Amino acid sequence: MAVEGRSVALPVRKVIIHPVVLFNIVDNYERRNDNNKRVIGTLMGRYDKGTVYVTESFAVPHQETEEEVSMDMEYAMRIGELQKKVNTSMYTVGWYSSGIIINEYSSLIHAFYKCQCPTPVHLTVDTQLKEQKMKINTHISSQIGVKNGTEGCIFTPVPHTITGAEADQVSLKFFQGLRGNKKTPNFNDQEQIITSCSEMIAQINIVMGHVKKVLSGEAPSDKELGRQLMEVVQSIPNLDGDTITNMLNSHMQDLLAVEYLTYLTRQQLAISARINQIL
Repeated sequence: MAVEGRSVALPVRKVIIHPVVLFNIVDNYERRNDNNKRVIGTLMGRYDKGTVYVTESFAVPHQETEEEVSMDMEYAMRIGELQKKVNTSMYTVGWYSSGIIINEYSSLIHAFYKCQCPTPVHLTVDTQLKEQKMKINTHISSQIGVKNGTEGCIFTPVPHTITGAEADQVSLKFFQGLRGNKKTPNFNDQEQIITSCSEMIAQINIVMGHVKKVLSGEAPSDKELGRQLMEVVQSIPNLDGDTITNMLNSHMQDLLAVEYLTYLTRQQLAISARINQIL
């Protein structure tokens, strides 16, 4: 990856994809022209110690037939530069395409992105759901062939995970609950808090049940899982019930104050509009 002006190829051991990137790819596929069998675009993100974080993406216009392929390279570079101005820590990390097939045209497109970053990641998304699910693959390329002779590249799979922030998880669960509902329910903050707390309590009960089975010898022990549980326990602040209650009450008072100020602002704007109409 080209990190802070570096142009040497860096090893890519893992790719972490933000859910918004997948939403953008699906939206791009749904809005494609009828004569396009697949869509392509640029992946934006960052590189850190062998891991590529893909956080943004944008579509790139292209035409692909059985004889040739063409893409708007100037558009890809211009939009990429604009993305860097918005977020200076983000840069081009690869490209995506709909479908899971990698053909000879993929090598040509990959060669263009190799000029943008030495080790571009190629993300493929099965938007047609051929296996009744959205299959996702990530690859990097390796040069093959004879020096001063015929050369080519081979795409090697790279492990990937789809990870979002905690706030994103709440939104995703809310949208998943809308499946099959014809009417959009009201988004109630209090109900969301109650639901999140209930899910957290259920997960804690599952963990406690597993720990009890390990202590009694019913389940095998796992050192890695034990270390992760220890990190979770140590990250929880040591607060008593009264302190937590006071913190929640203080937060609620601040929230009510903001809502009251918003209501006053709304009323003031409405009064000003009526006065302007009279004058």
